[in-house]
Amino acid sequence: MFKLTASALVAALILAPAALADDVKQVTLTHQYDAALLSTDEGASVILGDLEQATERLCTSRIPAYGGMYTDKACAEGLMASAVKEIYAAQTEAGVRIAPAFERVALTQLASAE
Repeated sequence: MFKLTASALVAALILAPAALADDVKQVTLTHQYDAALLSTDEGASVILGDLEQATERLCTSRIPAYGGMYTDKACAEGLMASAVKEIYAAQTEAGVRIAPAFERVALTQLASAE
């Protein structure tokens, strides 16, 4: 009897994040960045790292029943893709030189959207 109850409890804890993920939570990312950093690969890496941290933070929720944190990877990836595409479009339109490291990520995001 104990094994059956323990298995059901473990299954409930494992499935809790998936069940709670059904609740739609709208998130918006506003991120300040230095456009001059986009001209070097090192600066582009800094911006991409900051964006990744910001998107994961926005898409992470505390799950009381589970007793921990849950990061919705689809949410984080979607926000990251949108942010990179928006930055790339804005900076390209402004005529700013974009480092190959950032351009590669942006073009990959643009290609995967089509």
